[in-house]
Amino acid sequence: MQTLDDRAYVAEYDIEQMMSVLDCFSRQCEEAIELGEQFVFSAIDRIDKVIVCGMGGSAMAGEFARRFAYIPCVVNRSYTLPALADSRTLLVAVSYSGNTEEVLSSLEQGIKTGIPALCISSGGALKEVSKKSGLPFLEVPSGLQPRAALGYLALPLLVALSQVEVLNEIGPWENLLQSLERIKTRCCFDAPTAENPAKQLACSLVGKIPLIYGTSDNTDLVAMRWKTQINENAKQAAYWNAFPELNHNEIVALETPALMSSHFVILLRNAYDRDENIARMKIMEDLFAERSIPFTEVSAEGQSELSQLFSQVYLGDYASYYLALLNKIDPTPVHLIEQFKKALAERTNGHKRQAQ
Repeated sequence: MQTLDDRAYVAEYDIEQMMSVLDCFSRQCEEAIELGEQFVFSAIDRIDKVIVCGMGGSAMAGEFARRFAYIPCVVNRSYTLPALADSRTLLVAVSYSGNTEEVLSSLEQGIKTGIPALCISSGGALKEVSKKSGLPFLEVPSGLQPRAALGYLALPLLVALSQVEVLNEIGPWENLLQSLERIKTRCCFDAPTAENPAKQLACSLVGKIPLIYGTSDNTDLVAMRWKTQINENAKQAAYWNAFPELNHNEIVALETPALMSSHFVILLRNAYDRDENIARMKIMEDLFAERSIPFTEVSAEGQSELSQLFSQVYLGDYASYYLALLNKIDPTPVHLIEQFKKALAERTNGHKRQAQ
C-alpha cells in the first residue's frame, strides 16, 4: 500500500504527530537512563519481593522489572495490594499522569501498613501523596500519552532496582540505544514500504484480528505490549498469548479454521527462546500453513535480552501506528477511554454520596 509512503496521507490522519514521538524514542530512553542514574533513595534492607502498581502503559514498566528481577516481582493491576505485601516488600507506584486511581488506592494501602515505597510519575496526585508521606519520588517529563512514555517509566525503574541489587544483569545501555536506532532507521516514515518491516506488517493486519504469540518469561511482555498498542493506536481488536500455555488450550481453535481465517498470527522470536518453545512455534507454523491461516515471525535486534525485548516493542509501536493510518484514524487520542473514565467517576462519586 503506497499510502504509507505518501507524506500527505500520513499527515491527514496523524493529526497529533505521533510519528515525531516514535522517532524520538531512543533519545527518550537515553534521557530516562540518566534520570535513573541521578535518582538516589535510601537503601531498603532485606527486600525479598517487589510489587509494581500500575495500569495500562505504565504497568509495562513493571513487566520489565518482573522479567529481570531475581527476587519475586509482581505487577499489581488492582485497587488493593496482594496478600503477600509486607514490611520486606518494595512497593513501586507507577503512573505517568500521577492520577491513576487504582495505583493511588494501592499506594494508600501500602502507606497505611508501613510498606516501603517509591513513586514514579510526571506529577499529579501521586507526586502530592509522595511529598505528604515523605516517599522517594522520581519525576519524569510530562506531555506524552502514557503508552508513549515507556522509556521514561521502565528504564529509571530498572536503574533504581539495580541500585538496591534486586536485578539480574541487563547488559550495557549503549547496546540498547544502538538497537533502537537500527529499528528507527528500518521503520521510520522515510523507509519505503518495500523495505520497512513495520509498514509491511501493518498492511498484513488491515481487516484482520491480530493474535500475538510470545514465550513465557521472555517475549510474553512484548506480546502484551503489541496487543495493547494495536488497541490504543489502531483502535482495533487484538489478542495475545504465550508458549507453552497456549498449546494446552488455544491450539484447539485451529479445528475451526474458517473462524481463524479472520486472524493474523504474529510469532515473536528472539535469541533467548528455549529450544522447547522454538519447537512449539515450528509445529504451530505447520498447523497454520495446513489450514491457510496467515502468520509471520518477527525477530529482534540487539545483543542483550533487554535490547532484544525493547527493539521488538519499538517495532510493534511503529506497526500499530501505521495500522492506525491504514484504518484512517489518528493514533494518538483515546476518546473512549476518557469517556469511560468520566462515566466511571460520575457513577462512583454517586455511590459515595449515597453511602454518606
